[in-house]
Amino acid sequence: MENKYRNSFHIEPAKGLLNDPNGLIQFQGKYYFFHQWNRFETNHSYKEWGLFISKDLVTWENPGSAILPDLASDKDGVYSGSAVEKDGVMYLFYTGNSKKYGKRKSYQKIAYSEDGKTFIKKEQAIETPVGFTEHHRDPKVWEKNGKWWMIVGAQSEENIGAITLFESSNLSNWQFQGEFYSDQSLDQMCECPDVFSLSHDVDILTLCPQKRTPIEDTDLSLSSYAGYLVGKVDYEQKKFVVKEEIQKLDYGFDFYAAQTFEDDKGRRILTAWMSRMEEEEEACCPTVTDGYIHCLTMPRELKWKNDCLYQLPLEEYQVLRKEKREYKNCCHLIKNQNNTYEIMIDFTEWINHFSITLNSDMNSINYTNGRLEISRINWVSGECESKEIEISSLFKLQIFNDNSTMEIFINDGEYVFSMRTFSNHFNRDAYYQNLGHNGSVMFYNY
Repeated sequence: MENKYRNSFHIEPAKGLLNDPNGLIQFQGKYYFFHQWNRFETNHSYKEWGLFISKDLVTWENPGSAILPDLASDKDGVYSGSAVEKDGVMYLFYTGNSKKYGKRKSYQKIAYSEDGKTFIKKEQAIETPVGFTEHHRDPKVWEKNGKWWMIVGAQSEENIGAITLFESSNLSNWQFQGEFYSDQSLDQMCECPDVFSLSHDVDILTLCPQKRTPIEDTDLSLSSYAGYLVGKVDYEQKKFVVKEEIQKLDYGFDFYAAQTFEDDKGRRILTAWMSRMEEEEEACCPTVTDGYIHCLTMPRELKWKNDCLYQLPLEEYQVLRKEKREYKNCCHLIKNQNNTYEIMIDFTEWINHFSITLNSDMNSINYTNGRLEISRINWVSGECESKEIEISSLFKLQIFNDNSTMEIFINDGEYVFSMRTFSNHFNRDAYYQNLGHNGSVMFYNY
């Protein structure tokens, strides 16, 4: 029987559990997206790096395993990390998780590849610096001012989220440079840090603050989310100087562990793990019966405009458009039986109210007087749940629907909502109301 939830244009595993994107890089003319992977089960009991490769960021091939937990320093998991290229060689940086008598030990590890197929681990292992717990993981490496820099997500011994900084001249030998950033807003641990520049004046630090139980107790993860800080890297003081309070990267239900890279077109591209499911949601996820779970978001281009971070769908996705329909009625029922589609709604005048229901009322978007609400039906409870934001105006919506995912870009990417959504209906009709004068709805089947 055909799997109706298998996505068409989102990266997901053939089997097992996928989580964080790792080692995003363009190498020898191809895009490499590594990821956390348990290829044996749909749980988090095992971690290696899997790999997807693409020439166009739309169609992907899946070679399978890339880095396995086969050393004493990473025997309990090859955790998240990043990738860079130097002199035609790809270097991968990851966290090796090793446990002895149940006690965690973390090492920042290095692997390299000359052909993008065989990955060889180096002997070097960076140990956790004094003052931090073994929740020290997810190295992100970049080059600046003739040096290589590495930031690592951390937890201070005072139980506060932090980011550590290392420096190298050769990508092999690394020296600890101190604390790159720490604040109470990072909760009890900080995962998946990334830093990059989108303008001469602004650097962006993306991260995942995590609430945990106290160190001396059970040490369980309680909650976490993906956010970003606007500021500037001070390379002399070796600190990140914050200009604004932490903000969410995505306002939907399923988005975590974002990572970015720059391609040969000069675009800063982001993707993330399309999940923040609770344990029960993960166990009951409809794809589990087919032996796999989770996917990545569509890659997005990041831009800094009007002193705001924007996320835009890549222009490459336009090749998927196969059928175009345009509507200008104030209200209209769009008949549709295709699971994969894109809807672009332009409002040419100020509106106070707008609503659209999607996928046989499984999903809805409602805008009323500055408040935007996105809803779905939860697959565990069967109840409607929603997320909402306040926005000054609504002038554009762009909706991408795959077989079991939806990503909604508001006002040309000023805000984004990502979510998993599982519809049992063959009917994928959409019904919108209150389009307003001169507005337009473009519907594309994929």
